[in-house]
Amino acid sequence: MGVRQIFIKNLKFYRKKAGLTQEKLAEAIGMSTAYIGDMEARERFPSAETIDKIAEALNISPRILFDEDCCPECLKEKFSEKYGRTLQEELSARILKEITEVCASI
Repeated sequence: MGVRQIFIKNLKFYRKKAGLTQEKLAEAIGMSTAYIGDMEARERFPSAETIDKIAEALNISPRILFDEDCCPECLKEKFSEKYGRTLQEELSARILKEITEVCASI
């Protein structure tokens, strides 16, 4: 996953976690709602100064916006890439195996 993708996923996750709409985040950092929308749509990438403002508005460290281990969506994709299936599929397979083993022992 590329830096932009990680940034966008983290931005969306932490914006929503903070309870902010695109409009409210835009107001907090002195930008337009369209600018936030463009960032989240991968049409624009913010400057370092804007990244600092975003992090401050979200009450997080700027580095978190680039950490692929900080967002559940990023972790899910990383897990899927590494293991070839989703976490839900992996857990379902394990549960089914456990049930089968218990039923076989009865």
